[in-house]
Amino acid sequence: MALKVYNTLSHELEEFTPISGRRVNMYICGPTVYDHCHIGHARSYVSFDVIRRYLLYKGYQVTYISNLTDVDDKVIKRAKEVGEDAFVLSRRFTESFFEDMKALGVMKADVHPKVTDHIPGIIDMVKALVDKGFAYVTYKGNVYFDLKKVEDKIGVLSHQTLDALVEGSGMRVETEDDKNFELDFALWKRAEPDEPGWDSPWGRGRPGWHIECSVMSMKYVGVQLDIHGGGLDLVFPHHEAEILQSESFTGKVPFAKYWMHNGFLTINKEKMSKSLGNFFTIKEVLQKFPAKTIRFYILNTQYRRPIDFSDAHLEEAGKSHDRIANTIVKVREALPKAPETGDDMGLAQALVEAKKVFEDSMDDDFNTREALAGIFVLARKINEALANGTPNKKAVQDLLNFFTHIGDVFGMFKDEASGKGVAGTGGPSDTEVEALLKERDGARKVKDFKRADAIRDHLKAMGIILEDGKAGIKWRRA
Repeated sequence: MALKVYNTLSHELEEFTPISGRRVNMYICGPTVYDHCHIGHARSYVSFDVIRRYLLYKGYQVTYISNLTDVDDKVIKRAKEVGEDAFVLSRRFTESFFEDMKALGVMKADVHPKVTDHIPGIIDMVKALVDKGFAYVTYKGNVYFDLKKVEDKIGVLSHQTLDALVEGSGMRVETEDDKNFELDFALWKRAEPDEPGWDSPWGRGRPGWHIECSVMSMKYVGVQLDIHGGGLDLVFPHHEAEILQSESFTGKVPFAKYWMHNGFLTINKEKMSKSLGNFFTIKEVLQKFPAKTIRFYILNTQYRRPIDFSDAHLEEAGKSHDRIANTIVKVREALPKAPETGDDMGLAQALVEAKKVFEDSMDDDFNTREALAGIFVLARKINEALANGTPNKKAVQDLLNFFTHIGDVFGMFKDEASGKGVAGTGGPSDTEVEALLKERDGARKVKDFKRADAIRDHLKAMGIILEDGKAGIKWRRA
């Protein structure tokens, strides 16, 4: 089955054919670093991390770029609110972003370019757009892209009419009164005396929001991209603006061949965002749940679908992750005692079927949910086989190799397959944990609190965290 990708540009599932053979250039819009990242950011960056990993699994050579917006109206506003230098603030939250991504197992981009490192290139592109007649300079010292010059292309990505876009133009569209047309977007913005700025042909100022991604993507991967991605909220105006300014600048169409957008992460069916104030930072969530639980929770939904956030959903994700992880540990522990010859107990065929489900699902627009469903089927067959004996060594080793390979893609399960980490070094199974909890409960009932505390400490040493609540005792892996 050929890899197929849903393209926002065409609203269709398309066979994936990179521009240059087996080389894939990806540009994923990164964060504006004015605060700690929230769990909605995790949804986006984990999703695209797995897409990148699967392309590598398929044998593509992937160049992955993800920018950092370190000067922006939001950065400046927050710096003023807290009385901090804007560049000091953005550096602090840049480090916070990298800490979060490392904790979640997200691979670093090949390049994480910052806006402030690319001001000369941004000025050059803005000047070229003015010279070509696609942009105009106002009396205030702002430079805007002239949408009337490309009116036939407006809505190419958002698939909305011009009237519909004007009606909804409150979505991060500049409101300065010196624009020729309501939807014209800023390429260069005049800086106030107390704001960061750089000298330019139009006066002291700073880049508009959209221009940075065009300049940085072209610098690091060329004038045409294979994949451009980000959250669904970036379709308009950000990605639409990128298309218009980039194609006007280069004359090359398309700017990006495949546009990919992840669905929202919601709370009570409402989009999570900092502007709405209904968000939890990644750091806050990591204090309550292991990174592998968060990754599993995100990947158990196909990247384009919405996810509703709750502790209950994360708790269930943790249990589901552990069911697979514990099965992998059993397979690894079976390897030393597996006979060289003998029955594979049906696991060779089960593995063939599981690998097909995994690859068919991932080839179907990176459907991680269906891929994981296939792993659950395989885990059940493994547990049934191991309950009846020990398969031959080749069958067991092939299973471990498979879990290692899918671990490379999912960013989970490799520790269990290799023997690293808590679960992979003799960590207790769910059954063992429940038995110890039952023993602890019995000790508490007879007021043997010393024994109860000893069991709790023993579980903690094995990476099991207990949480006492009104509904009883809950446990999770550290």
